[in-house]
Amino acid sequence: MKHKITQTLFDYWNAIRAGRPAPRRSEIDPGDIRRLLPYVFILERRAEDSYPFRLAGTGLCNIYGMEFRGHDMLATWSDDCAETMRNTLNEVTRNASIAMVEYTATTADGAEVTFEMILMPLAHENGAITRVLGAIVPLDDVSWIGDRLLSRQWIDRVQLKDPELMPKSERPAQVAARRILRQRPPARTVPFGNQMAQRPPLRAERSYLRLVKGGQESA
Repeated sequence: MKHKITQTLFDYWNAIRAGRPAPRRSEIDPGDIRRLLPYVFILERRAEDSYPFRLAGTGLCNIYGMEFRGHDMLATWSDDCAETMRNTLNEVTRNASIAMVEYTATTADGAEVTFEMILMPLAHENGAITRVLGAIVPLDDVSWIGDRLLSRQWIDRVQLKDPELMPKSERPAQVAARRILRQRPPARTVPFGNQMAQRPPLRAERSYLRLVKGGQESA
């Protein structure tokens, strides 16, 4: 993990699960991760090819200029990237894996920004893994994000990890989440409705993908 927000969210999730494959949705306390919430989202698995957003933070909505709740995560990708994301989400919910996704998005005039996304399993009260807890954060420090429309995006790299083999924080997760330095989420400068009217569909432009599982990379 490259960003402190994704690392801190993982540490919190890992502490809450307490050795189980996944924590329950009801065990996630928004107050514990309030400084991470602008970038946090939860998906619901309805089928192998349907992962709508149950909720999405304001920072994420402002980055894309749209309200994500109710929209399918897979619909924001197309072509081979949509298939890769579907397979990744199925791996997270079937096998309680952790997924790290690095992807690039670009504006219509060619300005690019790289994002890091983490995907982690969440269980229903009956123990079935039906939710995905995640976060998306920009890795590049660009001043225009949130002000200019992102018209295309593509996946650069996916890593699937066993949470038992990932480095753990020595600090209590709640403490780490509360002490993380406050970052100002992108501000929405254009109303959602106006941006949605202007936005061309997101499309995958590059077929180059690397899927990493168990430390092995494949083209």
